[in-house]
Amino acid sequence: MEFKVRSRWVSFIMQGACSFLSDDLPVPFASRDLPASTIEELMHGTPSAAFTLLVLAVTSCVRTQTSPLANGETSAAITPADLQVRLTAFAHDSMMGREAGTYWGEKGADYVATQFRRLGVQPAGDSGGYFQVVPNIVVRDTTKRRGLAKNVIGIIPGSDPKLRGEFVSITAHNDHNGFSHRVVDHDSIIAYNTVAKPLGDDSPPHGASPDEWLRIRAILDSLRKIHPPRPDSIFNGADDDGSGTVALIEIAEALMRGNARPRRSILLVSHTAEEKGLRGSEWYTDHSTVPIDSIVAEFDVDMIGRGSAKDRKDGGPTYLEVVGLRRLSKEFGDWVEAANAKESVPFVFNIEYDAPGHPDQYYCRADHYSYARYGIPSVSLSRGAHRDYHQVTDEPQYIDYPDYARLTQMVFDAALAVGNADHRPRLDVPKPTDPHVPCKQ
Repeated sequence: MEFKVRSRWVSFIMQGACSFLSDDLPVPFASRDLPASTIEELMHGTPSAAFTLLVLAVTSCVRTQTSPLANGETSAAITPADLQVRLTAFAHDSMMGREAGTYWGEKGADYVATQFRRLGVQPAGDSGGYFQVVPNIVVRDTTKRRGLAKNVIGIIPGSDPKLRGEFVSITAHNDHNGFSHRVVDHDSIIAYNTVAKPLGDDSPPHGASPDEWLRIRAILDSLRKIHPPRPDSIFNGADDDGSGTVALIEIAEALMRGNARPRRSILLVSHTAEEKGLRGSEWYTDHSTVPIDSIVAEFDVDMIGRGSAKDRKDGGPTYLEVVGLRRLSKEFGDWVEAANAKESVPFVFNIEYDAPGHPDQYYCRADHYSYARYGIPSVSLSRGAHRDYHQVTDEPQYIDYPDYARLTQMVFDAALAVGNADHRPRLDVPKPTDPHVPCKQ
């Protein structure tokens, strides 16, 4: 099922070649660029393998200059085409999985800031810029090139002078899980997970039965008829959370280039280090660049690009997992429900993962919790786990762009509804006195 390359000199060659060519160039090397014969050589450690890998790494660096970037024109409207253009760039192999605390994680944050700047979003980070550096982010793999872990913060001012000092926050996370030194066959992962790990890393431990192996081999055989083996080692994170990050940018464009501007200001926060335990959102809310009490509500979008019937047994075009919606404010929940009901095809909210004590602990695993612990009505929106969750197969080609655009539009409309309300959402529970107590599902 997998090819294995255990020697860490592979990464040194890949990273060193690109660093030699340009200190500012992201490394686009994907192990799927290697032919199977080279993989075999690497497994046996032959000298020719090192030379071939070096040539491929250098060629990959040069090829970055023509890789798909979102430099073309995009529209003011939220569209599947715009989302696809941006997500193809953000979750490209050249981003090397965007692990927080690495060079490529920093490149991911830079991409978001560049988009904000191009759209005219006001910077709201530290020292007048877009960034807020999050300290003490650990990268355990010592061979990976280090970089800063950065939140990206921008503001779109509200239209009402009396209310623009209050904020409706929309958030996502820009980091993912980087890349591995172990090379696997892309299609073998798809075949196995489709049968034995349908929710990716969220699947319960399960060994495939003989009957399941027959199904796995049948799926793999069908994929082999389409293309040869595709070695892979990069966790692209297209859905997790490239989808939320790009939705953030798309909403910013709709606000800046469209006619809608809510009375309250919109606070856009692209967190780093969610995959390292919500570190970026925790740091932001503990060191917020606007008064924390001025944030009246928060929408967190994470993994909003999948969720079809192909992805989940309970999936479909209206499937949406909603966590935290009424935990602090029933009124906030009512406003979001009302906005959703006005959509041409409303989503059906699945709130089972919001149940107190639910074993999957979704309430404590999403960035929205960092805001809820400060008494801010917050909601986590996701279309759920799937076979590619935390796998190298989480790539832009598998995103459901039409429904992804519909959900992005719904978040836009719900944020406007809160932003235009006469009052902030009323709390139904006392504001927490200590935001640092352990989270309880």
